[in-house]
Amino acid sequence: MRGRGSPSQPSSTSGHFPRQIPSDLSCLVLYESLEPNYNKQAIRKGSGESGFWAPPNRKYAYHRNRVPAKLFRWRGGIATELPYRPSSLDGVTRHSVATVFAQYPDTNHLLAVDFDAEEKDVVEDPGGWKVLSFRHQPQPGTGRIYSYVDVFGMEQQMAAPGSPHWMPQLIPSIYNYDSRQSTPRRPSTAGLIGHLPILFALPAFSAQADRLAQVLTGHLRPNTWRPHQHCHG
Repeated sequence: MRGRGSPSQPSSTSGHFPRQIPSDLSCLVLYESLEPNYNKQAIRKGSGESGFWAPPNRKYAYHRNRVPAKLFRWRGGIATELPYRPSSLDGVTRHSVATVFAQYPDTNHLLAVDFDAEEKDVVEDPGGWKVLSFRHQPQPGTGRIYSYVDVFGMEQQMAAPGSPHWMPQLIPSIYNYDSRQSTPRRPSTAGLIGHLPILFALPAFSAQADRLAQVLTGHLRPNTWRPHQHCHG
């Protein structure tokens, strides 16, 4: 995962809420900050009327380490902070990676790619930076539906209105269900699931970088998001 960065400070970070989380499910989650270096690649305005600033699409146009990396163990829905040093992940198999780029306050959209933007040129990836999107996944026999957040979804909005308990703190309101653009409304949504690095990124953007540990350990609980009062990231 990759973390925070600006023209009004665009930034990048790289985070599931299934109905039941096995108690023995465990993974390590690493947050690192990537800062755009606009001296190496000039700011580019995105096409269209979305207001996007196009993040750098060359790996040499980023630098990291201004914000210290943070390592967490996620087990059974609970996050615990661990000491981190470069050797901490020796011998650990990398499951998945994403770089997420925020551009507050220019737009509430989040852009992402499913790799480390400092290891691979985004310009080489088909489609380049992508707006977060969703796949609507029905829950058989219940009439309920999951909103699966990813970089390769078919829908621009969630499958049903998001709960005010976690929206817009966890997911920007711009992604909320819109009856004018989305599929026919379901009675409710079974929740938010998705690509793990994206899901873990969302709580990181809900607060400033120095509050990351407090947010993950205190507000991301099994199948639940506890709203907090920290300033938006």
